[in-house]
Formats: sequence, structure tokens, C-alpha cells
Amino acid sequence: MPPVIIHLVAAQSGTGKTTIVEKLLPALKEKGLLVAALKGNLQHYDFDLPGKDSWRFARAGADIAGVTTPENYVLTGSEKGKSGIEAAASILKDFDLLIVEGNKSSRRPKIEVLRSNINFDPLLNENTIAVVSDRLDLQIDIPVINIEDSEALANFIMAKYFENKKTNQVGPDKLTHFDSRGRPRMVDVSTKDQTLREAYARGEILMSAETLTKVKAGSMSKGDVLGVAQVAAIMAVKETGRLIPMAHPLGVSGVEVDFEPVDTPQPKIEIGVRVKLTGQTGVEMEALTGVSIAALTIYDMCKAVDKNMIIQNIRLVEKKGGRSGHYCREQL
Repeated sequence: MPPVIIHLVAAQSGTGKTTIVEKLLPALKEKGLLVAALKGNLQHYDFDLPGKDSWRFARAGADIAGVTTPENYVLTGSEKGKSGIEAAASILKDFDLLIVEGNKSSRRPKIEVLRSNINFDPLLNENTIAVVSDRLDLQIDIPVINIEDSEALANFIMAKYFENKKTNQVGPDKLTHFDSRGRPRMVDVSTKDQTLREAYARGEILMSAETLTKVKAGSMSKGDVLGVAQVAAIMAVKETGRLIPMAHPLGVSGVEVDFEPVDTPQPKIEIGVRVKLTGQTGVEMEALTGVSIAALTIYDMCKAVDKNMIIQNIRLVEKKGGRSGHYCREQL
């Protein structure tokens, strides 16, 4: 889905459009939007002038040319039959919002900036969706937003274009694995503190009494069932970041696996996996994955004699560390 494109325009220069965009961007970023900002409607720019290296690269056929510094980059490009904004939008297709400063003749949505000491009345060109002004007494049919209130402007944009989209704000009703447009993403944990994290998960595999007897005796044809399942659980914990799409690859510091055979009333093997690390995200998925793969390994080792085995009741029992604190489902 292409980004939403909004032009910030004014009747003439000096209204502070650049400053408004500068203050608006952090407010939008805090709401989880991926935002690009462009200066619109320029006739040329320095590194695009004939003779410049980037101009020569483009003339030679580069789809995108540009210049870089040790910390930044600027790119230039074009697509046949498309305007500069359209070409940029196609490159920035994964962004949520593209703010273009300028180009009041555009037919796209526009937010007009009005300062009473520069132009007293708004232009209200086609597709103007709001006015940002120091004149809050304007009698017009579209919203008038205080020119100093960046948060109000960000809220207006969110409500108009992203009302039904998830954001990265953490709360009881927010799914942080979705971005502002509902697309899946890996959560950024770079700002979280490094703390001791621990998770313990359990599950069980039901089987016949004869199968359980063979497992405990080590007489299965494939070998030591619980020994192999223990290794499988540890391997699965270490591979969780590769198996679960939005899970982070983690440097796990410890894994403990326990098995408890139960004879009556229903023969089964209860499985427990405890995972520890010091890091910026929890290890619940690692513990749950370890239990799951241990159970599947037991099934694989025993299926030749018992295809009626049932894997069930895989659950998180306890977690420690992180912002949500200590959680315990049941008495340990």
C-alpha cells in the first residue's frame, strides 16, 4: 500500500512551514508512523545540476543516484511518466506517511499554514483538509488547528488517515507486532533496559501405558527418548528467533529441561523448560518453543508403537523480568 501523501502549503513564504514539519515529525513518530518529509516543487537542486557527479550517474542510467556523507545520504531518481513526488512515493512504498512541504497547486490533500501577519485569510485551495493558524476564530468548514500545537496536528492526521490502524504505543489494547498500517513488524527493543529475564513453560504428551513403560525403560527402537527430547528442546530454544517470525534472535544464557512421567490416571509425560538470559526482551517464546519441540520429538520417537499420542496443555507458567514484572500462572 503506498504512503499517504499530505502537502503543507501556504500563500507565501515566511509562514514557518519548515518549523511546523520539524515539530510535527517527532509527534508522528511517537505514534508509530514511518514518515518521510520532502521539500516539494523545486526546479532543481545542487547535486542534480548538469556536470555534477550524481547528474552524470543518472544520465548514465542509474535508477537512483545520490550523494552520501559519513552519517547521511541524499538520493535522486525518476520514473518515466511520473512526477517527482509519485516516483518518490513508489520508492517509499513501505512508509506510512509522506509529508511534502510546498506545491499548493497539487490535487492531493493539503494542510494550509496561515499566519495573520503575513496573509490574513486562507487560500483554501482544492482538497485543503485543515488550516494550521494563529487565527483560531476562522469561520470555515474544515478544522482549524493551533499553529503551536504539534500534538493536535499529529492527532488530526492520525484520526483522519490511520484511525483503524495499530500503533506502537504499548497498552492493554495494542498489539505491538503490528505497525500503524496493520503490517507485521519486529518490535524495536533497543530502548529497553538490559535486565535478567526468565521464563518457565510446561506441556504434556498423553500416551498408552505400554508406551510410557517403554520410554521409562529406554527400550524404544529409536533409542533414549527423553535424552533426545532434551537435546531437541535446547536446540529449539536457540532457534526460536528463526522459527517464530517476529521473535528476536537471543543470546540465551541457560536452558533447563525436565520430564515427569505420570502413570495414573492418564499415562503421560509432563515437560518443563526454563530459559534465562540478561537482555532487552523476554524469553517466553523460547520456553514455549522448547516444550513444543520436546513433545514433538517424543511423538516422533514413539509413533511407531503409539500413533494415538496427544500433545496438549502447552502454556507459560512463570516469567520474571521486564516492564510487566513477575507473572505466575500456577503454583510451582
